[in-house]
Amino acid sequence: MEIIELLKSNSLRVTNHRLAVLTYIHQATSALSHSDLESNFKGEIDRVSLYRIINAFIEKNLIKKIIDAEGQKNYIFNAKHNQKEDVNIQPHYKCKTCNDIIELPELPETYLEKIKGLNIDHINVLAEGVCDVCKEEDKK
Repeated sequence: MEIIELLKSNSLRVTNHRLAVLTYIHQATSALSHSDLESNFKGEIDRVSLYRIINAFIEKNLIKKIIDAEGQKNYIFNAKHNQKEDVNIQPHYKCKTCNDIIELPELPETYLEKIKGLNIDHINVLAEGVCDVCKEEDKK
């Protein structure tokens, strides 16, 4: 199974909780907030354990933490987890109505080349607006 191999290859013990959380995040179609994760695993994984699992996944580059304009933390599976980049730049889009967060296409190589020598550890690029689905709902 892919998730088990991801945990093993990143020197993480394979536990039922880690397996469940990473599988859930991997299968999600948009980013998940901490409260989304807490709700899904309520009664199964306590809050502290969930926090530690999430931090371990971030540290191993398996998931990405996205902070929106209100300061809310959201988590999304990092499909490029095995690529070690100098700077982690992946733009995202958040719908202000439904709160879905999706990954946008990568930034142009010319942009990345220009910032390469600036000693940047991390850049948050988050576009916000109203998605097409929510726009259509508003029209009704």
